[in-house]
Amino acid sequence: MIKNYLQLVRVSGIFTVFTNILLGFLAVQKTNTDWFFLGPLLVTSGFLFLVGTTLNDYFDYNIDARERPNRPLPSGAISRKTALYLGLAFLAGANISAAIVGIQSLVLSLVITALVVSYNVKLKKIPVIGILNISSIRFLNIILGTTVAAFNVQVIWFAVPIAIFVAGISILAKTETMLSSKKTGSLNIIFIFITIIYIIISTFNTGIVHYAFLALFIIAVFVPYAIYNDRTSKNVQKKVSFQLLAIITLDAVLISVLSNTTYAVLVLVLYIPAYLILNKMYLT
Repeated sequence: MIKNYLQLVRVSGIFTVFTNILLGFLAVQKTNTDWFFLGPLLVTSGFLFLVGTTLNDYFDYNIDARERPNRPLPSGAISRKTALYLGLAFLAGANISAAIVGIQSLVLSLVITALVVSYNVKLKKIPVIGILNISSIRFLNIILGTTVAAFNVQVIWFAVPIAIFVAGISILAKTETMLSSKKTGSLNIIFIFITIIYIIISTFNTGIVHYAFLALFIIAVFVPYAIYNDRTSKNVQKKVSFQLLAIITLDAVLISVLSNTTYAVLVLVLYIPAYLILNKMYLT
C-alpha cells in the first residue's frame, strides 16, 4: 500500500525540487544567514511537487486507464477521490509552510500553485503553452528559494538555464506514450546544448571548478541517450526520467559557481537516493 502512494507522488522526483530550492537559497545565503527558513521552503517546494503529481494522475485517469492500467489510480490501488484529497492537502500545506517564511514566499507559492493546477487541469494539453507553463514552474521554484532575502533581479540569470533545460525535457516527454519523432528528439538535444552554452558563457569569468560539475551534468544527460537510443515509448520514458534527475547535477553546477564546492558536492549526493528510487519506481 505504501509503495502505491510513493509511486503516485513520484517520490524520486522530489529531490529535484529540493535542489532547486537549495540553489536559490545558497545563491543569496551570503546576504541572509538565517537557515531556519530553509526547512519551510523545502517543505513548500516538496508539497507543491506532490500537488502536481497527484493532480496529474487524477486528471489523467482516463488516459492512464487506457495506456497505463497498472498505475495506482486506474488499477484501483488508490481511489481518485483519495488522490484529489491528497492533492488538496498538499496544496494547503505548501502555502501554510510558505507563509511561515514570509509574504514574499507566500505570494510566490500561490503563483506556483495556480500554475501547477492550471497545468494539470487544462494547459498541458496545449503543447507550447504547456511547455512554457512547466518551465515557468521550475524557474519560479528556484526563485522561491531566494525569498529569504530581498528580491534582486540578478537572481534571474541562474534560474534561466534550469527553465531552458526543463522546457527541453517537456518537449521530449510529450511523446512518452508513443513512438517519438526525430524532430522531438532533435529539439530536446538543441535545448540541452542551449543550456550548456548558456552556462559556459555566463560563467566564463568565474573560475574552472564548476566545469567538473558541468561534465557530470553532460554525462548524466547524454549517457542515457546512448543507452536508450531507439525511439520506443519505453526508452523515451527512460530518457525523460534520467533528464529529470539531471536537474540535480545542473543545480550542483550553478551552486559551485554561486556558493562553494562543498555545498555543490552535497547537493550532487542527492542524485544517489533519487537514482536508487528510480530503479524501483517510475518517475514519469
